[in-house]
Amino acid sequence: MDETKRGKRTRLGIGGERRRTKSPPLPSLPVGSVVLERYIVEAEIGAGAMGVVYRARHTKLARSVALKVMHEHLMHEPALVQRFQREAQLAAKLSHPNVAAVLDVGETPDRKLVMVLELVEGRSLGQLMEEPLELARITRFVAHLLRGLEHAHAAGLIHRDLKPENVLVEVDDSGHETARIVDFGIAALQNSDGSERLTGTGMIVGTPLYMAPEQARAEPVDHRADLYALGIILYEMLSGTSPFDGTAMEVAVAKMDKDPPPISERAPGVVVDRVLEAFMARLIARDPNHRFATAHAALAVIETFRRDRDAAATLLGVIDTDRAMKIVWLPDPQ
Repeated sequence: MDETKRGKRTRLGIGGERRRTKSPPLPSLPVGSVVLERYIVEAEIGAGAMGVVYRARHTKLARSVALKVMHEHLMHEPALVQRFQREAQLAAKLSHPNVAAVLDVGETPDRKLVMVLELVEGRSLGQLMEEPLELARITRFVAHLLRGLEHAHAAGLIHRDLKPENVLVEVDDSGHETARIVDFGIAALQNSDGSERLTGTGMIVGTPLYMAPEQARAEPVDHRADLYALGIILYEMLSGTSPFDGTAMEVAVAKMDKDPPPISERAPGVVVDRVLEAFMARLIARDPNHRFATAHAALAVIETFRRDRDAAATLLGVIDTDRAMKIVWLPDPQ
């Protein structure tokens, strides 16, 4: 993969315009305060659309955790409050090496909603993607994320906001990296038929660059929306840029009507393995019926690619033209 002409990555794409918006008021948990009677707040470590995250320590177990506190301005929306509580309870059932577990849920005396999560020590995938990634590393991360999604989907959870900033990469003492999905804060539950069960209608949630076209249209989504998001992440890892430019609204509108352009158009000069690009194309198909049916199905293909590229090409229906041209055909028998 030629890295010489990789574009500069932004949340919206190369040169994507960023609109300045007024930040919502952040909830305040003073350092040293005790939350849910057992977690001592140590420091604020991040903030997102749904809330602020703090590092804390269990008073008796001396275990470090992450406390996610829902933004106060969102607590006036009954549907969001119910969603936060309900999905935290279901997410607490998740237990997988590639997912950060939810450990507890509750509220502070002044009614702030709190989710207690396993603290993942590591850099975000977004930070790692600021520099070129080796192909083996890219495919390993993709396999990790598909395993995590497979586990969550089997439990009936759709993440709906999978993006590089919601993936943390841990490194153990031997240097082995493990990608872990975090922040199921706007996850959706599924009905028995696999469709999303909403607490309201017409609500668009997620990050425009990574949300699936049906999600951008505020239509019901299923687990395949997460596969689309993973495909956009893979697109960025391979090309160094995003498939769409513009403001958040322009990106959301563009993907409703257009397929993501080939990497050759967005990053001329970057050479991408044809088989891996075909795999990516299945993930980011505009029609969810043209994507992989499940995370398990996609995982089987990427694991095959990691072991045997030719076998993966067969699974994806990719014809290696160069190899085909080298085949010597015997003359017909006289």
